[in-house]
Amino acid sequence: MMNRPTIPLRRILLAMAVFAATDSIIQAATLWTGPETNFTQTAIDSPPQADVLVPGRVSIARDYSHWLYNTNVDGGAAFGSPSDTKWAFGVLDVNTYSNLTYQSFDSLRTGDLSTVLVTDPPRPMVCHLINEGIYFQITFTSWPKGGGLIAYHRTTPSVVAPPPAVTVSITNPPPGSVFAAPANVKILASASASSGAVTNVTFFGNSSLLGSKKTAPFSITNNLAAGSYNLTAVATAGGISATSSVVSISVVSPVQTSLSGASETLSPANNKFTFGYSVTPGLRYVVEGSSNLINWRPLMTNVPSSSPAFFTNSISGNDDYFRVGRQPNP
Repeated sequence: MMNRPTIPLRRILLAMAVFAATDSIIQAATLWTGPETNFTQTAIDSPPQADVLVPGRVSIARDYSHWLYNTNVDGGAAFGSPSDTKWAFGVLDVNTYSNLTYQSFDSLRTGDLSTVLVTDPPRPMVCHLINEGIYFQITFTSWPKGGGLIAYHRTTPSVVAPPPAVTVSITNPPPGSVFAAPANVKILASASASSGAVTNVTFFGNSSLLGSKKTAPFSITNNLAAGSYNLTAVATAGGISATSSVVSISVVSPVQTSLSGASETLSPANNKFTFGYSVTPGLRYVVEGSSNLINWRPLMTNVPSSSPAFFTNSISGNDDYFRVGRQPNP
């Protein structure tokens, strides 16, 4: 039987535990590139004033004659490094910050620490909050030799721009519009964003997709069968979407227009002629008149609310002819 090398089970379990612990702290870095803020100790207090970086976790202070320490973790000021921090000389730059040499604060000393931290011109540093994965720029402006009040300025968390406010509304057709079937309906929307540009407007009828447009003017034309439609538009900008108010329209099957019920009203002051005509309520009709059946002139255009509709005209004393036609869809 071939002899194979073996690894004690105890060593395997230990290696797995180390791997798991290392993997658990991997996280994306957060760079504080917001406006700078100043921190200055103004009094010799015990405990000293602290610069709160992460509430309850990281607060930096110098206890007069000692070094920096983390007041949230370290038991008191001592010669050492603030817990949860590493430090490097350099500039916080997204392309180079990870290449800096980070070390504990106590390892920065090369004699008089004040000459290392406070220089002319100023010598910027980058501080890494290890457990939080945070990096920020810091420049010391005061570090008295042998003890005293310190001062520095540092960057703050980056200002996150608010998401764009997106607005959209359907501007055509008007609410309550009625069309004769089949109807090619042009749907037009007005859309805008507080920042950036609207990149898409999608149109829906009764929650079913009708079409979309990526650039202004935001409009589509759809052939709609008879029925009632609740139209909405959804505009998108910067990953944020907004939905318009509902615009309700109707598409109807029109009836055949016919004239009926002609009558005359005779009086000394005014003789009138009246007739009715069948309509589909909501559609637009025009009444035309002629004296020779060749030349026609419009006499009235209206949108009847009921059928039949009626037209009255003064009697001219000559032969008068009338006709009624349904207007095309808008």
